[in-house]
Amino acid sequence: MTMEPAQTHDTSISVTPSGEALGAEVNGVDLASPLESGVLMAIKAAWRRHVVLLFRDQHLTDDELITFGGQFGPLHQTEGLAHGGKPVGTAPEIEIISNQLEDGVPAGARDSDECTWHTDMSMFDRPASASILYAEDVPSGIGQTRFTNLYDAHEALPELLRQQIEGRHTIHDFAYTAMGELRAGFEPVIDKSKGPGARHPIVRTHAETGRKALYLGRKGYGYVLGLPVAASDRLLDELWSHMERPEFIWEHDWRNGDVVMWDNRCCAHSRASFDRGLRRRLRRVTVIGERPV
Repeated sequence: MTMEPAQTHDTSISVTPSGEALGAEVNGVDLASPLESGVLMAIKAAWRRHVVLLFRDQHLTDDELITFGGQFGPLHQTEGLAHGGKPVGTAPEIEIISNQLEDGVPAGARDSDECTWHTDMSMFDRPASASILYAEDVPSGIGQTRFTNLYDAHEALPELLRQQIEGRHTIHDFAYTAMGELRAGFEPVIDKSKGPGARHPIVRTHAETGRKALYLGRKGYGYVLGLPVAASDRLLDELWSHMERPEFIWEHDWRNGDVVMWDNRCCAHSRASFDRGLRRRLRRVTVIGERPV
């Protein structure tokens, strides 16, 4: 791995690329402390270049996590997005990713099942740009997260597949979570062509880099506007299969104190299943991005 130092006044950070299609580790920064403007600029530059950033050995309160995330834009408020509950007094910007009953997880919820490929908050007209996830209690070796580079996947599209998606939009389903569970307050979707959720282009242009990337939402729950449902399913399956090619992917093995920040505009992620008897608790904020074009 190569080291890319970023200097700002008396502070320096180092950025170590993963060596894969995306991902880099950032050292020399305490996210709980106010960031100097030069450090923030260096982090943003590394994020644009590497798509996913890892910060090890962090110790963040909810307020500190909110403050860090807010430096990238306004944050989503997450009340009721999944099961409809979280501990009383939790800030609305904080989403808790947990398999613990005390975190508002209903008994019997399949909270340790695999999370299929998805991008966060894509069901909104203005979906998430950044997701920032802080590992509070995560045994190493479980619940690994995989990321796929959707810039690279777009650039490597076979010509026929590229032609099939040109100018097309999909519904980004709102009714189901990445684990396939029906969200509170929604009815089961019988006809995908009439399901709830935002309509976004299959190929979007990143607002900051100007690069084009595939953008599909959640695997298994989308719908390509203007196609019969069966044809839409076949096309989306082909796209997801392409995006899952090993050369586009980097996998992160979590440990306590990790903060991972990723760009939903140009990557998707999935999580491995794990033994539900193991405690796993993380906290997340998501930054409201721009309308995809």
